[in-house]
Amino acid sequence: MGRGARHAAADLPYPADRGWDFWNLLASLGVPFQAAAVLVFLVNVAISVRRGARAGSDPWDAWTLEWATTSPPPPYNFETAPVVESRRPLWDLKHPDDPDGPHE
Repeated sequence: MGRGARHAAADLPYPADRGWDFWNLLASLGVPFQAAAVLVFLVNVAISVRRGARAGSDPWDAWTLEWATTSPPPPYNFETAPVVESRRPLWDLKHPDDPDGPHE
């Protein structure tokens, strides 16, 4: 049968004289940093789920129509099809006095 999960040094996928030792060590030393980053992310998600404020229908003051409906959207999105006269229809509806927006 098989040997299980045991591997000898001779079972490496590359010969020892190929120069991969440093890069293998560097990748191995990076694992704790990756694990710490994942842990920070998971803690942030848990805190946000428990204590975070609910986002509104348009938390980013967006330009496009997908943010014009409620969140979550109803099955029909819009009762009637909205009229689109520019590439930023929602911005134009919300800010008629600032047609160029904050980024132009």
